[in-house]
Amino acid sequence: RAPRPAPSNVTIVCQFAPPAMRRGIVDPVSATSAGKTSTAPRAAQGSAPQPTHGGVNDAHLVRVLGVVEVFPVTGTPQERVAAIAARQRGRVARRQLVAAGISGRRIDRMVASGYLITVHRGVYAVGHLASVGLGRETAALLACDGSVLSHGTAGRLWQFLPGLADQPIELTVARPRRSRDGIIVHRSSVLAPLDLRIRSLLPLTSPGRTLLDMAAEATTRETERALDEALTLRLVTIPELRAALRRYPGHHGSGALAALVDHRMRPGLTRSEAETLFLEIVRAAGLPLPQTDVRLCGYQIDCLWRRQRVVFEIDGYPYHSTKTAFERDGRKDAALKGAGLDANRVSAQQVQREPLAVAAFVAARLARARA
Repeated sequence: RAPRPAPSNVTIVCQFAPPAMRRGIVDPVSATSAGKTSTAPRAAQGSAPQPTHGGVNDAHLVRVLGVVEVFPVTGTPQERVAAIAARQRGRVARRQLVAAGISGRRIDRMVASGYLITVHRGVYAVGHLASVGLGRETAALLACDGSVLSHGTAGRLWQFLPGLADQPIELTVARPRRSRDGIIVHRSSVLAPLDLRIRSLLPLTSPGRTLLDMAAEATTRETERALDEALTLRLVTIPELRAALRRYPGHHGSGALAALVDHRMRPGLTRSEAETLFLEIVRAAGLPLPQTDVRLCGYQIDCLWRRQRVVFEIDGYPYHSTKTAFERDGRKDAALKGAGLDANRVSAQQVQREPLAVAAFVAARLARARA
């Protein structure tokens, strides 16, 4: 019988998608390179198509994480294992090995010999258990076929949450699954294709959906800080967050996230308005006026009393409220103090609500400089 040619393009549609998309009405997204981000209608999860012959030396087609097209593997069983592992940070799933034409008995012998080391049921590290960047996340995704990284794990991968090595991996699936050791599994019957992304060749929820999931479980302050950081990094916009809230009206985090988004849209002081009001407070208190917007020590300074060597910065959202901004401000203050300047900060909220206290603070710092 004549051999069947290998398919030129195999598209995979996310299990969360509506029936029309699962029937193939979808524009496939090309594979992304490591460290890049893409919007993907389906995050490939390593399930196994039938082996084909006649394409590339009787290649077996295997689905690997984060790539839409199937991956052809050839060679000896060890070479096929190595080829799959090289695409997945040294991790492979048993179903992928079967798809690569390796028998269950041979897989068991590889496990017994120590060549394959069990990480989760049906998931193996190849050759060693040395720590690999994103290796735990990769293994968790392989252990839960059809899942995506979500909640805190997705937030850390998007870098608007701090990276904590000992945190469990959080996943979202469409069908009920039990959590495993080191893995927390969330179930969602609705996850729009727009909210599926690929980052570092790992499927995960979009920044907007991630913040929505976080809002359902984290404290208000934790969610607020994550939101601030995501906005500052320009991973998401307020209109995109509002669109995500409309997509999931019944989500448990909708109320909390909507309140935080609404708070961002309330009228308040801009940075320039806060600085103008600060100068009015200084003038009304009869204090000498500072120079403004001065370049010093490689930084732009809000207010400088050059003779007294006193500096005041006015902090306000979104310029100073995130971890990144906090660290930047710390470096700035250290540079100013190293140059012999008295660096001080007041918030835009203090300027607006506590003008007398601000005036007293400024007067005290200037008096100390004269003493």
